[in-house]
Amino acid sequence: MLNKNSKKGKCPFNRLKPCSELCILYRKGVRFNEQTDENFPFEDCGINIIADNLEAMHNRTYQMQKEVGDTKNVTIMKILQDIGKVDASEVERVAMKILTPPDKTKQIK
Repeated sequence: MLNKNSKKGKCPFNRLKPCSELCILYRKGVRFNEQTDENFPFEDCGINIIADNLEAMHNRTYQMQKEVGDTKNVTIMKILQDIGKVDASEVERVAMKILTPPDKTKQIK
């Protein structure tokens, strides 16, 4: 994502002059940070705001697809255990790998 703490950038449509309130693409408002649950003011070009929103949507979609894939893998392992093709310890290992936070996954073998 773009640096939210930076001052107004330079406009690529105006021969790299500083962004101005006179520009039709200039936006000023408040943003919400989903990770920290806090609001912060911003002033930026509408093009940058669109790019930020697309990036955030992509990240959410990627995370949702990853979670669905993880759920599918655990379900398949459980079915394989139920029919006797996989040991219960293997199902537990896969489930723990998914349920453990990323910084602790190195401890699981």
